[in-house]
Amino acid sequence: MRFLTKINRNYLLLLTITLLIATVSAYFILQLILQDNAKEKLFEKEVLIKNQIYRTGEVPNIYPIVEVKREIQKINQKPIFKEIHINNTTEDEFEVFLEYSNQIKVRDAYYSIKLRQSSFESEDIELILTGAISILLLTAFGISFLVSKKINKTVWADFEKNLLAIEKFSFVSGRRLYLVDSDIEEFDRLNLVVEQLTDKLNADYLSLKEFSENASHEIQTPLSIVLLNLDEILQQDLPKETFEKVVASINALKRLSTLNQSLILLTKIENRQFVADKVISISDLAKSKLTEFVSLFEAKNITVELNLETDFSIKMNEELAEILINNLLSNAIKHNEDNGKIQLSIRKNEFRICNSGKPNSLTNETIFSRFTKGDSKSYGLGLAIVRNICETNKLEIHYANDELHCFTITPKLKN
Repeated sequence: MRFLTKINRNYLLLLTITLLIATVSAYFILQLILQDNAKEKLFEKEVLIKNQIYRTGEVPNIYPIVEVKREIQKINQKPIFKEIHINNTTEDEFEVFLEYSNQIKVRDAYYSIKLRQSSFESEDIELILTGAISILLLTAFGISFLVSKKINKTVWADFEKNLLAIEKFSFVSGRRLYLVDSDIEEFDRLNLVVEQLTDKLNADYLSLKEFSENASHEIQTPLSIVLLNLDEILQQDLPKETFEKVVASINALKRLSTLNQSLILLTKIENRQFVADKVISISDLAKSKLTEFVSLFEAKNITVELNLETDFSIKMNEELAEILINNLLSNAIKHNEDNGKIQLSIRKNEFRICNSGKPNSLTNETIFSRFTKGDSKSYGLGLAIVRNICETNKLEIHYANDELHCFTITPKLKN
């Protein structure tokens, strides 16, 4: 979740909770105020009735608003407020009234009074006022939310630019990372730390890159010299034991040379030294490579099946594309059985190569790791190179092992 989205969501949640609390509180506060106001009016009516009886001696009765009854003797009655329901015959429904009961003394006589006031109008007022307050609060909160969202977006604009610059930054480009200055101290401090960190990492990267390239090339030169000298020694008349030792040494040096070249290739791929400058037809490339590997197929009597539905094309470096297909075919032959089979399937946005072979414990997570050996004769770099080629060309490769060992290459899904 984006940071601003989380801030806005939390802010909106806070406003919603505040609005609910304010609305409910306003309703009950208004209810108390209106009830107090109704009680004051009933007290005023009591005083008016008492004065009227005192002046005229008449006992007013206006049902259901006023009920006055003369008592023979004093009744110990305290003033009581309660809600009652009275049937409205006109509308044929019960209405809620606030009833005030008390006993008053006028001259030497006692009177029981019941004064009532409809709560219907009070409820309407409560709802209207509560609704009005809710609308005002909602409007104020809405405006506040939109303004806050706009301000937050403006404040974080420089941060978003810098984040985009960091996402696009690559050591391979050789360019320094420059971030936009803002008027926020914390952001500027973060920018300074990131720039210093990337400068140091870039320097370390260039140093390591230069060292690995130089070391690999320096190793390759003496290896070539040693192999050349050993080849010359083989031309001489040697004892059998010495001859076998020289041959074993040559084979070991060749394997070491192959390993060194593979590591150089991996370094070049990881350093993005191959430019994707050509649209490669995987179908045409696969058919071409199958022709080149015919003798190797025949040596193990391997049956090759090619299922070509539609072409699968991708923009990448031609040399890397050839290495990709070469390594996959070499792997399918190397780990196949005599009289086995290889199946190639090419369709839109998918290249799959499957081969028969002995079961193994390798998984999609482990098979592409460096120096993961399927047999003792392999250094386990072929599939690591394949994975690196795929990663640098926005491809995904997946391994599955059921009846056949299958590798499937598809374009990487965009996030």
